[in-house]
Amino acid sequence: MKKLLVLILISFTINNFAQVVTSLPEFPTENDSITLVFDIEQAGRPDLLDYTGTVYTHTGVYTSLNNTEWQHVIGTWGDNVTQPALVRIAANKYQLTIPNPRDFYGLTNSNEHITSLNFVLRSSDASKQTEDLFVTIYEEGLNVKIIEPEENPTILKIGDSLKVRVTSNFSDSLKLYFDNELLTQTTLNEIIFPMQINSKGKKWLVATAKNETSIISDSVLIFVRNNPNIAEAPVGTLDGINYISDNTATLRLFAPNKEYVYVIGDFNNWSLDSNYQMNKTPNDSTYWLTIDSLTPQKEYRFQYLVDGNLRIADPYSDKILEKEDSQISDLTYPNLIEYPYDKTDFSVSVLETGQNDFQWEAVKYQKPEKEKLIIYELLIRDFVSTHDYKTLIDTLDYLDNLGVNAIELMTINEFEGNESWGYNPSFYFAPDKYYGPKNDLKKFID
Repeated sequence: MKKLLVLILISFTINNFAQVVTSLPEFPTENDSITLVFDIEQAGRPDLLDYTGTVYTHTGVYTSLNNTEWQHVIGTWGDNVTQPALVRIAANKYQLTIPNPRDFYGLTNSNEHITSLNFVLRSSDASKQTEDLFVTIYEEGLNVKIIEPEENPTILKIGDSLKVRVTSNFSDSLKLYFDNELLTQTTLNEIIFPMQINSKGKKWLVATAKNETSIISDSVLIFVRNNPNIAEAPVGTLDGINYISDNTATLRLFAPNKEYVYVIGDFNNWSLDSNYQMNKTPNDSTYWLTIDSLTPQKEYRFQYLVDGNLRIADPYSDKILEKEDSQISDLTYPNLIEYPYDKTDFSVSVLETGQNDFQWEAVKYQKPEKEKLIIYELLIRDFVSTHDYKTLIDTLDYLDNLGVNAIELMTINEFEGNESWGYNPSFYFAPDKYYGPKNDLKKFID
């Protein structure tokens, strides 16, 4: 019986990670000896550029049993004894050889299979690092992949040229389709095809490899965009999230010298959509978009996709989601909306129309005179083991009995990671969820 494996295209989800790692073999499996070459110049942040010390890697895997959290991580962050060191082979290029991935990462369960190798490259003192880097691990047998274009989706405009490069293994025929039209085919294992973009819209670039027993495909979404509409932002709106009504919000982003911006999120299935391309103000400084038909008191996750390759949260958001939110217990933050692991990367904003105003009760309090202040500087993480505002409220009598009449909270706005002194803030208007919801903070203040 012939084996048939076909990749079905079911969504337009944003999932673009720049290819900064090359592997030998080109289609590595979990039982191969794999040689990886990392190009620091393409690795997402400039920290390690021209670094001359030893580069180490924090590394783990995604597996068939868990494809959202790193598994089988080797050592701990910054441990130069247990974490692998890389070999410098040229300026800003490093090599790592993994003789056998299953042995290297210590997989012993025969039902657990590696789907990707995950890396963060770092300096020997762990002060410099790359973004997360991923290497796909393939199943044995026939495989195909589109090497160029690298980004999925790839955003272009009419008149742009595109070089397509496809490679496969064990194939008898290799075909390339664009918008359901056959462009070229070969009996070799590689296609290099130049093409011109001449129409707008969403179009799929599909490569199909076939042999006597199997057929398999790889695809890249080509999104041919419009130039942004030029229009003044609505009067009275400010940078950030503007709640217009229970069903409507206007988003504004200060982004001078950028060519175009799209909003991606739950309201459009994290897909590129011409209806969510932001308007640009005539002075070329600000992008804005009004979104309606929103459900009141429903949380929507979203990001800005800037110039097709930069995904950012709104800097004025009062709620930010991060991947490490999965470590926050439901007791600290009940019903916390999940980070969209399979949709995007980096920080994610949350908007919610129709929120109820917080009802302040302490409206007639008198502040102590400046000369009589007795201030307690307090880091919630260390002061109470539950690290939450709710427990802190219950300890106010203790502080009062000490003679304290003012509390200075060490930084509570969103910071990288969960446990921190807060000196690495990332979003100034979003209370960090590790301490609880924003209304719990208001209750504490009240």
